Amino acid sequence: MKKNLTISKLLMLVVMAVLPFSMNAQEGKKKGKPAEKYWYIQLDGGLSINHGDLANYNGGIWDDFNHFKDMALQPNWDAHFGVGYQFGKVIGLNLKGGYGTLAGHKHEQALVFLNENADRVLFDLGLDQSNYIEGSLNLTFNLFNLFNYNPRRVINLVPHIGIGGLYYQAGAVNQILMDQETETVGEQLAPAAEKRALSFNVPVGMEFTFNIAPKFDLFLDYTYTFTGTDALDQVAKSSEQGRIINDKDMYSQLNLGLRVKFNNPCDIEKMARESKKITYRVNPDPLVQGEDGNVCFDVIVTIPAEYFQKQAVMNLQPYLAYNGGQINIDPITFVGEKVKGEGDFRVNYKEGGEFTKHYCMPYQEEMANCELKGDPMFYVYNGTIYPTQDEIVKNEYFTTGSTVKLADGVIAKAPEKVYDTIYETVDKEVAVKKLTYFYNKDSYDINGRRKLNKDADAAFNDLLKAGVTKFEVRAWASPEGEEGHNNELSNNRANAADKQMKKVAKKTAVEISGKGYGPDWNTFVELVRNSNLKDKDAIVNNVNNSSNKEQTIREMCDIYPELEKDILPQLRRAEIYTMETVQEQVMKVVERK
Repeated sequence: MKKNLTISKLLMLVVMAVLPFSMNAQEGKKKGKPAEKYWYIQLDGGLSINHGDLANYNGGIWDDFNHFKDMALQPNWDAHFGVGYQFGKVIGLNLKGGYGTLAGHKHEQALVFLNENADRVLFDLGLDQSNYIEGSLNLTFNLFNLFNYNPRRVINLVPHIGIGGLYYQAGAVNQILMDQETETVGEQLAPAAEKRALSFNVPVGMEFTFNIAPKFDLFLDYTYTFTGTDALDQVAKSSEQGRIINDKDMYSQLNLGLRVKFNNPCDIEKMARESKKITYRVNPDPLVQGEDGNVCFDVIVTIPAEYFQKQAVMNLQPYLAYNGGQINIDPITFVGEKVKGEGDFRVNYKEGGEFTKHYCMPYQEEMANCELKGDPMFYVYNGTIYPTQDEIVKNEYFTTGSTVKLADGVIAKAPEKVYDTIYETVDKEVAVKKLTYFYNKDSYDINGRRKLNKDADAAFNDLLKAGVTKFEVRAWASPEGEEGHNNELSNNRANAADKQMKKVAKKTAVEISGKGYGPDWNTFVELVRNSNLKDKDAIVNNVNNSSNKEQTIREMCDIYPELEKDILPQLRRAEIYTMETVQEQVMKVVERK
């Protein structure tokens, strides 16, 4: 059986031999995911399997797992404690020590103390129980990370090889008696060793790890240990020629363990996936050209609690997107609380926060029909903060969140002395809100708010009489419901407004486009801030910093009934827009002056 078991040894050695080549094949891959380096401790325990001379080979290796079912022997077991360090993506090192026991039996074996000159005496032998204390220094390799590094991968395959010491005490050896084909323990042929002996060991194994949390791994490990002694069971193997063979004893372990990692994991992929938790407001919205010819506005970013990783950096690139191009404006850099470098804003992990960036820029013609958008990009701080996303792409591994619409385009205002500029922008158009349909809670029935919606019908008729035939519908929901439900509800409200407008228009041909925009968080925050509520700032902060904003709003409604009475009904709506030229907008400004 020992010869058969060398196949496992050869296979393991082949794996170890190809590892350096596999690692070299991965060199040169740029901007890979940054490797997490960390210390860890681990505990494991399980079954200890004897592969020495007194092991029942009749049923193969699996019989060794179950030998204690055939004899009145205690099951073999082992347990370990270890400490280690992960150097990067693939290689790690750990030092571990433990305690275990070994028992077993075998027919026709010879005791070690029989010398070559003595008559060959073969016994049916049983090992009462040996015990051992072992320690080893082990090199580990994460095979999956050789090809695709992912510190959050659920399952990993990790072979390991080591060198260490074995401090053992051999157990008593008994002769097995046969009684009606039942094996029983009989005469003791060799007492348990009085003292412990020292030898070396070479553990080789494979570990399946299950990442159950960023700092916790559950693992299943099978380790085969080669030793430098043949005295673990006080027995030597006897060949068919009667010669005593002093092969070395071996044993293996099948253990279940838990590893605790002392790292500061920075999961930027999770931040990117959950980037919609960040809320944005722009004041004013839509953007407006000032009397001095500049477009000035505030971008207000609200980051929820327990979202922003401590070692992460977020670069938000705002830009004005128009047909045929875009105008980039200064990016905003947010840094985690443990980042040593400086950004525009530092974000506390537990608290999150609200951050305001002010912008002012000269008006350009392209701004007349555009949208203010933003692209969030995330990377792990590694000593340098990059001011632009182009530099991040060149130098770091990064992830991107969803593009967000921040505000509508610029309404141009011309000074009295520059009326001639009106006609230079006659072909530019902007969306202008004309009327609003309202709905009851969790409803898209126009008739539910019939009194208010009669006024909206009248305003729509006036637009038809003025010759307006193109309209856009933007529908919303109040944000206290589930996001998926609100998205569907807002789409249904947009469709209901479309049908109502066509009903009012009768035979007049109208062109209507639009969609639902889901829960209206920005307007909710704006309405609360501009309300007369006593604790309006506390309400906004509680909602913004909550990990479940919808539930928080529902709880706030119980405390402040004014929210349900005055604020939320204003959000259950469909707004109707027309497209007006910049010329028309400017003329209205001039007329007001």
